[in-house]
Amino acid sequence: MTTVESIRRAVAKNLKTFREEKGFTQEALAEKLEKSTSHIANIESGKTGISDDLLCGLCNIFGKKPSEIYSDIDMDFEFDKRLNVVVRDTVRTEFVNIADEVSEKILRQVTARTVSGKYIERRAERMPLRKIASPENKKR
Repeated sequence: MTTVESIRRAVAKNLKTFREEKGFTQEALAEKLEKSTSHIANIESGKTGISDDLLCGLCNIFGKKPSEIYSDIDMDFEFDKRLNVVVRDTVRTEFVNIADEVSEKILRQVTARTVSGKYIERRAERMPLRKIASPENKKR
């Protein structure tokens, strides 16, 4: 389950990265946002979350979207479990599709051999087949 702490850690990491990219100190950022330096330090350490107003201010200062500030939130166990189910189901579906395709090819080859009797076209070569047990061949 995604927790408040995991969200705060992601936001803290992103804000610190964005602040450093802009060359701001915590004091300079605090001044631009009209907040205390300790408030910015608490956000960057993950102790404090951010309000909607502060989010808007950060987006404007850093030129980022809110989704970028909240990116990289740790994936929780339940999400991983659901992802594993999706991957497993996708692999199973692909396996069934491949098996069906191979089965169709084999069935076409067997049908072609049975219908054509003595010869079959394969890779642009005519290859002799062994006699297939058929009612006609059994009479002889």
